Amino acid sequence: MNQNILHVGLDVDDTQYHGSAFNQQTGEVINFKCRPTLKGLLTQLDKLQRHFQGCSIRLCYEASYVGFHLQRDLRAHGWRCDVVAPSSIPSPRGKAVKTDRIDAGYLAQFYANDLLTVVQPPDEDQEQDRDLLRTRQKLLQQREQLRRHMHALLRRNGLHFKAQTGYKSHWTKPHYAWLQRTIKGSSGSLKVNLSLLLRQLRGLDELLAEYGRYIEELAATPRYHKTVQSLTCYKGIKNIFALTMITEIGDVQRFAHPRQLMSWIGMDVREYSSGGKHNRMGITKQGNRYLRTAFVEANQRGYRSTRMGNHLKARRKDTAPELVAIADRCLRRLNKKGNRLLLSGKHPNKVKVACAREMVGFVWESLNAVAA
Repeated sequence: MNQNILHVGLDVDDTQYHGSAFNQQTGEVINFKCRPTLKGLLTQLDKLQRHFQGCSIRLCYEASYVGFHLQRDLRAHGWRCDVVAPSSIPSPRGKAVKTDRIDAGYLAQFYANDLLTVVQPPDEDQEQDRDLLRTRQKLLQQREQLRRHMHALLRRNGLHFKAQTGYKSHWTKPHYAWLQRTIKGSSGSLKVNLSLLLRQLRGLDELLAEYGRYIEELAATPRYHKTVQSLTCYKGIKNIFALTMITEIGDVQRFAHPRQLMSWIGMDVREYSSGGKHNRMGITKQGNRYLRTAFVEANQRGYRSTRMGNHLKARRKDTAPELVAIADRCLRRLNKKGNRLLLSGKHPNKVKVACAREMVGFVWESLNAVAA
């Protein structure tokens, strides 16, 4: 144990910063609070440095909407600061009182005893690219919610596209044409409501198309081109999913084994076994949900056949043979596992998740081959 280290836990929000400094050698604790600004925090840290002369101060705070800019600012001023994963913070039992001051104290003590998992900070450009992809995902969710709302509104008013036209799919050109005709034939509040909702939906479609065009350009930049190529040679992974995996994972070499990456994504199998009884459930979902979604979506139906389409062959054209070999091994593995599970009666959703878990290991191998 290093006796010259002072561990400081920070609870950050928009109203105040609460801090707790813990001296592991003496057990001394000093609590402080300041305005939620870098200047106010630096003033408190200078006071701590004068009080604990000769001690090296280390700070940590929980990953939140604040992001990594506070960590970068503190490091730029010479302070050592870490961002810790919220899921790694122990939850003490028997404690019925929770305040920002108490949270900061627990954080400092857990940090001093190495009980927290430190988050690897991305560089600023990568973080901005990741936020771009996450924003697109948010817009996709908004569009899906809006579509469901419009569909429910139409059904409540006795309007049923499939029953009236015989078409089997919504949100296609015939569906949009039917919506226009329906709006023209409506009156009163229903006409106004549908018109405004359709205008909002078309606006989201245009925004998503623009996001898609920029992401395609981003995938072709020298920063990502080679890494994207290593993933788009997989069946089911195109530029958007490839960039999502690259920006969310960051430095893949920090994961010494694929199981660590799988656990970080939240795709470990939950288990509750005791007294000789073994009970295994679904995946934990205690990890990066954007990555988890990308892996599951990439395995919608591709595992059912090893046949490669023209688009996949075109994506593989300029890819290194060793990377294509990894993708081929993945395709054969997923095809064998997926069809075996389907034939045994497993639900298709469970099969997709099982195949996604298998794909994580191959993606880890491809990204390490590019980074080597």
